[in-house]
Amino acid sequence: MTTAQSPVSSGERSDQCEYLTLAFSPTNAPLRSRWRNNGLSADFLADYVTTFLPTRDGKPAPESRQKEIKHAVTYVANELLENAMKYHQPDVETPIRVHMELRSDQITVSVSNGISAEQAVRYQAFVQNLQQGDAGDLLMRQQEESARSSEASVSCVGLLTMITDYDVQLAWSFDVHPAQSEGMTVTTSAVLPLKHVPGVSA
Repeated sequence: MTTAQSPVSSGERSDQCEYLTLAFSPTNAPLRSRWRNNGLSADFLADYVTTFLPTRDGKPAPESRQKEIKHAVTYVANELLENAMKYHQPDVETPIRVHMELRSDQITVSVSNGISAEQAVRYQAFVQNLQQGDAGDLLMRQQEESARSSEASVSCVGLLTMITDYDVQLAWSFDVHPAQSEGMTVTTSAVLPLKHVPGVSA
């Protein structure tokens, strides 16, 4: 499921949930040099989730369930952060922000970053194609395009895989940058229903 409606703002908090907000400043050091296999990983976010995830009965989740949840959260967070890296505009002075909300039945991961107006048009075109088409068909086309191109920016395979493999609901918000008229801020929000995580029963 996809929507272009505004996701929950990283400054808002719903009742009866745990939440965490982090921000990475692109002006301190190139995030790409700290990325994934080069150093940055979303594993620490997954550890946070399994530590503070609310439960219905107050009992810790079985180890096997925690393992599957951690794997899903790591994948979703890494892909959202990687996507933010692709579209981030260094000249738009907005940190890459990660916001998480934990409930007993779902986890929401939101990532926001600054983009140029030109980048926003390209990203919005992808969102529109996704809303009007089938995620599985679009995933196959994206995989074929990625195989033909060395530019990672042409692909949103990770976002599509979230939908097809984890039944994630995606939402986007495009907002004019408050201080830079030529820049925008995009927030991508992914809602992961725990009952659809492979190996996990709600």
